[in-house]
Amino acid sequence: MSRFRVFTRVVSEIMGFFEAILYGFVQGATEYLPVSSSAHLLLLPRFLGKSDPGLAFDVILHLGTLLATAVYFFRDWLVILMNPLPSSGKKRVSHLSWVHLVVGTLPAVLAGVFFNSWIKENTRAISILWFTLPAFGVLLWWVDKRCPKERKLGEARIRDVFLVGCMQCFALIPGVSRSGSTITASRLLGFTRADSARISFLLSLPITLGAVVYEARNWEEVAASVQGIEPLVLGCLSALLFGALAIHFLIKWVSKSGFAAFAVYRVILAALIFFLL
Repeated sequence: MSRFRVFTRVVSEIMGFFEAILYGFVQGATEYLPVSSSAHLLLLPRFLGKSDPGLAFDVILHLGTLLATAVYFFRDWLVILMNPLPSSGKKRVSHLSWVHLVVGTLPAVLAGVFFNSWIKENTRAISILWFTLPAFGVLLWWVDKRCPKERKLGEARIRDVFLVGCMQCFALIPGVSRSGSTITASRLLGFTRADSARISFLLSLPITLGAVVYEARNWEEVAASVQGIEPLVLGCLSALLFGALAIHFLIKWVSKSGFAAFAVYRVILAALIFFLL
């Protein structure tokens, strides 16, 4: 009997580790691909037949994607640190500045402070995904097909990133996708597909950092939801690894193939949710 108990405990731990890696994979991949990480993380526990893993795990997953953005764009962050103000004229270079990042992040911060509680209470139903997943996926595809692809990252003006930041506010609603909404706005402004993705990814670091700090402010609740250090570490590393791979994949993919595949995926996922849930 003791051997059986040891065996079941080992199996339970392995399954716990597998789930941690799976959550990290889903968070890392869907945070950057325009398919909505919030929708997938809302659905994953239901498909696994599990309860929500808790606030601590949510914080650690976001920390993993935060590190993915920081590591992948390490050189970009160095350039930004050395050149904090916007460039212009002949001195214009291919990077954003501190001012761009602050202005692009401010709308989402204000939206989160004033509307996050209301949005969580009124938009967490699975049924909202029936609309948000296909609608915003088709919108991204349509904008990408209709708009020119001429502007480069170095041509981004303050008002451009402000408009992208305003579009980022919609990502508070499950199924919209933060990367999808910001890429849609950037493409609407005429930026190339690859640079639209870069703008989205660079803007993700400050808003993700803000989300981690905001969620971790209730440190007692975070500590109470910890169910072991190993799953947290695995989840963080998984989100970091798969997040970096997703960034690399999307930049390479959209340069050649566009966003049609993601729109189709979102429509199919919404249909599956409708019929299965």
